Amino acid sequence: MVPIDTDPLDYDDDDFFDDDAALFASVSNRQQKDLSGCSLRQFNLGYDVIISNYVGSLGFEEITDWEYYQPSLVNNEKRIVEPPPMDPSQPKRTREKSGSIVRIFRGELSGRLASMARSQGLDTRVMLKEFTGEDAKTLALAEIENVCKMQSNRVVEKDDAARNGAWEESAKMRYVEGRVNGNTKVDDGHLIQWLQILQEKHNVPFIGIYGQLNLVEFFEEGGNSKNEWYKALSVKPPDPTSIWIVYEYVGLTSLSRYAVPALKRWFSLPPQKNFWGQPTAPPALPQWNERARYVKAMMRQCLEGLSQIHENGYTHRSIGRNSIYISSVGQDKQEASSPLATVSQRLRMKISDFGFSGRIVDASGDEEFRKRAKAFDLDIQPGGSMLESKSFAIAEDLHALGFVFIGLLLSSLAEIPRQEYSMPPTDEDALQRLMADIFDKDMDEFRDYCEAEDIWSSVVSMLDENDSEGWRVLEQMCFARENVVDNLASGQILTVDGVLSSPFFQK
Repeated sequence: MVPIDTDPLDYDDDDFFDDDAALFASVSNRQQKDLSGCSLRQFNLGYDVIISNYVGSLGFEEITDWEYYQPSLVNNEKRIVEPPPMDPSQPKRTREKSGSIVRIFRGELSGRLASMARSQGLDTRVMLKEFTGEDAKTLALAEIENVCKMQSNRVVEKDDAARNGAWEESAKMRYVEGRVNGNTKVDDGHLIQWLQILQEKHNVPFIGIYGQLNLVEFFEEGGNSKNEWYKALSVKPPDPTSIWIVYEYVGLTSLSRYAVPALKRWFSLPPQKNFWGQPTAPPALPQWNERARYVKAMMRQCLEGLSQIHENGYTHRSIGRNSIYISSVGQDKQEASSPLATVSQRLRMKISDFGFSGRIVDASGDEEFRKRAKAFDLDIQPGGSMLESKSFAIAEDLHALGFVFIGLLLSSLAEIPRQEYSMPPTDEDALQRLMADIFDKDMDEFRDYCEAEDIWSSVVSMLDENDSEGWRVLEQMCFARENVVDNLASGQILTVDGVLSSPFFQK
């Protein structure tokens, strides 16, 4: 590989490639501790937070990507071979369920804190997650650490007191002050500032954390409290060893629920009644072009959010439809995910689930990361070239988000003729296998496959515009990992901002 002079970095100018070395210089200078105090803050159940209702639960799956080898008669070497794509006995990817569970609840801030928030027009609703099982708790602790460090970069921009450690001090004393003295005035003030930051449009691209919920008092009360829990929420009481995280409320609609043909979601709209109480049909679906612009706005906001995460010095490492939430600037968080929604100014996309994320500067020290890079001819060594490890870390996020985008386009914008129409699978696993095993990572062949389906003709036409700019964007993202070596050899780095510069995303 041709060495690159990284001081200064000298990249060739290209529409898709960022020639600004600031991204790589700045990630080491971001906060490496939690100055927001949210990782230290513990809320009292009742005094600070009340739980309103149980929403549902999530399980965990271990995903394994398999490679198959054929022994060679020469030098006893192993040669990688591709298994038959439709042979179930030789899968390229398998999933195995874990025993860990995450339960999701809705709740509200209470007491003095809630009164202060309402007086300033702030949303007092919260989302709570209970992480049970060793895998889930490991992810919970990692998520708290990663998100709260990114939050620090926000709060120090707004308040010098946070930079000087005042937020940390008030947060770590909150539980004791609230339980013993009933006075959390100082920390309430810091929390109100954090709520204001979070509820500014497009200011924070990830779901913010307020703190953890401490249930010591609940368990001290014994059996009666457990009975009251079951009567109020109709689910079993919490596990004493579980970890509870209190998040900002952004609604409960992930991108996976939106990635369904609009006609099917239209039929699922709740019934409406006219002035005389008679049932009426919902408004007609907006024109396809309006819905397509809205979906492109979703994609653009996702990329803008990912860019901010990278600027904070982190990569996500597990982006999928379930880790992206569709929210709104208004009180009705569900409005933005309606099949009738087309006003992008009210849209807020939020990225979640940072349990697998990590600092970009630490990537080269991760053995699994180095193994993944090796599969794409990148020999990354601990403490070696930061440019190589950063490039591949960013490429992994772009690759994952690229397949999310393809699935979103082919599902939400599919023009199915009737509600019960059965369309080809558009989940990420199916698309990746189709792209790799059937079309040998040839985007032109994949385009021809899509063009053969009448329900995708409008999507294909949209991606064909501006000399196939949409297909070019998807190809750059989906095959970002494959192109890292060639890009570095030619003095180029693919970044999220480079992708956003495409005419495809111009408003």
